[in-house]
Amino acid sequence: MRGDYRIGGWLIHPRINSMELEDETIHLEPKVMQVLLALAAEAGEVVTREHLRQAVWPDVFVGEDVLIRAISEIRRAFSDDPREPRVIQTVPKVGYRLIASVIPVEDDPSEGNEPAGGSNEPQPPHTPAELLVQPLPPRRIFRIWGLVALLAALLVAGLPIVLTLRAHRRTATGGAYTSRPLTTYPGSQLQPSFSPDGSAVAFVWLKEGERTGHIYVKQIGSEAPSRLTSGAAEELSPAWSPDGRWLAFLRHDLTRTIVVIVPAIGGSEQEIYTLPTNHVWEYGGLTWTHDGEELIFPQQANAQAPSVLVEFNVKGRTVRQLTNPPAGWDGDWTPAVSPDGNSLAFVRGPEGSVYDIYTMRLPNGEPQRITTDGRLIVGLTWSSDSASVVFASNRSGSISLWRVPAQGGTPEHEPAGGDDAYSPSIASQGSRLVYSRGSAVWRILATSLDSKTPEAAEILTSSEQDASPHISPAGDKIVFQSWRSGSQEIWSSRFDGSDPIQLTSVNASAGSPFWSHDGRRIAFDARMDSFAHIYMIGAEGGAPKVLTRGSFNDIVPSWSADDRWIYFGSNRSGSWQVWKVASDGSGTIQQVTTDGGMVALESPDSRWLYVTHYAEAGLWQCPIGGRPQRKIFDGPPSGNLNYWTVSGGAVYSLAQHGAQFTIDRIDPASSRSQTVYTFRHSPTPFAGLSLTPDGKRLVFAELDQASSSLTLVDHFD
Repeated sequence: MRGDYRIGGWLIHPRINSMELEDETIHLEPKVMQVLLALAAEAGEVVTREHLRQAVWPDVFVGEDVLIRAISEIRRAFSDDPREPRVIQTVPKVGYRLIASVIPVEDDPSEGNEPAGGSNEPQPPHTPAELLVQPLPPRRIFRIWGLVALLAALLVAGLPIVLTLRAHRRTATGGAYTSRPLTTYPGSQLQPSFSPDGSAVAFVWLKEGERTGHIYVKQIGSEAPSRLTSGAAEELSPAWSPDGRWLAFLRHDLTRTIVVIVPAIGGSEQEIYTLPTNHVWEYGGLTWTHDGEELIFPQQANAQAPSVLVEFNVKGRTVRQLTNPPAGWDGDWTPAVSPDGNSLAFVRGPEGSVYDIYTMRLPNGEPQRITTDGRLIVGLTWSSDSASVVFASNRSGSISLWRVPAQGGTPEHEPAGGDDAYSPSIASQGSRLVYSRGSAVWRILATSLDSKTPEAAEILTSSEQDASPHISPAGDKIVFQSWRSGSQEIWSSRFDGSDPIQLTSVNASAGSPFWSHDGRRIAFDARMDSFAHIYMIGAEGGAPKVLTRGSFNDIVPSWSADDRWIYFGSNRSGSWQVWKVASDGSGTIQQVTTDGGMVALESPDSRWLYVTHYAEAGLWQCPIGGRPQRKIFDGPPSGNLNYWTVSGGAVYSLAQHGAQFTIDRIDPASSRSQTVYTFRHSPTPFAGLSLTPDGKRLVFAELDQASSSLTLVDHFD
């Protein structure tokens, strides 16, 4: 058969990794397309998992979760239900079978004989099996330790791209570009920023074994970078002045966040501004105006206020507010001034994983939205001609690079990136792009609380995000959130991790699953319409039922002891408080706290409510009515507000002792705590703690081997 063929009503284009049905076009990742081709080559026959791994990843070891993700991507594209398959049938313990009809385009009577593109030259025949061994064309494809962890949660390293020292590609305009590793140092290199002339890159380096990152500069063509800053505080978001003489960055510790400038060749630092709140956004947040006289960055009036963009005059030390996002929104972040100095690009959204890109004319223009799909955006930069914005987003599953015209339009996949590409920076001169690429290993572990020296046994491990485990009331299963299908969905498995099953297919960042006490239902949050709301499904999956609505965010559900109510955190009152909604779907919603609240758990005897507060470390106890609140523990840290649980008469919580993370048992009456487990690696930044019904085994989520490096692209258009 020729390269193009039909599966059902879909027209498959292997060479450009896409499939079409009427006016709808879906782009598949190259490895996912190769899995589809391998199945199509033996349509109707059972293809073993090992055969698929050898055909698609011949020189790379990958786990079974990688193949499962690829199959899930194909099923999503075809809207194929694995329980009642029409396209791909799972043959348990063996492999998969393509059961839909496969028709080569040249044999399809509905197609003409003219090859794609209108050429009349003879085209060589290609079977799907032959295409597997041919080089696929480049595709236009699709958040210091906390930043690495959060980025790793979103990276899809399971479909690996093995970098050689230099990879050659073609741009959309036909010119050649080259990509190669810029850094390969141990640890993580993040937030790259190009000097205006493209001769050097400033970046944050979080070294192995350290918990704070610092600013380094590397000259293109040199091997060793130079450290530009000193001190123990965390440093973020380097930004070059237009003349290349200065670097501005953020310095953050437990007490304050300040804007600092330093000569780009090193020298005396100047602390020029202290932000009103000690709250930074790790994706980046500094840019210089074209004349080098002002810095633009985000700030908040208080921890719960929306972030606004302000313009700070470096010499006069004056501040002017530039933007005014809607009340209750997460706000405006990641500013970038265009190379011609005329425009500002930034992201705006209602909550942390739902953003669109806006641009405004400087100095006082009205913001205009130029993307409309409300996705996670992990960095943006202007093209050197100021005509377009290149950004990293999960708008098609994995984090990768996109380009959108400055006036708005349909974003296009940027071929110079790949899966797991984020934080792009383009030099104003020199046609160069640099971006970060990362990977991690996620684990869900179980340990016995009866042991004096508890050891953890692995339940699940993945190069995708596995987090937020919650044990069923019967103690035989766990439910968890995972990216192993290509988007964050709700999954379940047996307690030992076997038989993982995807329960949702909402493609809307579903997370924080929580089992009802009767074992029949699961509550979770998801972002179906730009805002996060609370949903419920049956324990075996099915269509989600929405329980809350509105233009605000409802997150992290938990069930009351009698299963009549579901507690959740919400900013619907203008500040983050605990609310509850009737679980019978009647729509009854009540506010529970007035003194603050984010995550809430009810005690088994229904006497007490335990809560954590937005952007504040600690655990509070209050009567079931919501007040007065009494602080009983200094943990969990503010970045892990749902990493705790209640069992019997005790509370178990993540705690941080210096650089060491532990799980502590707290007696609510006395506030005394005792360490029951010490982490070998880092906890995940998401919910991660659950106990078996008998209180003897603890299940938790851990992040291992999180790292990132920088990739340089020359001759970038």
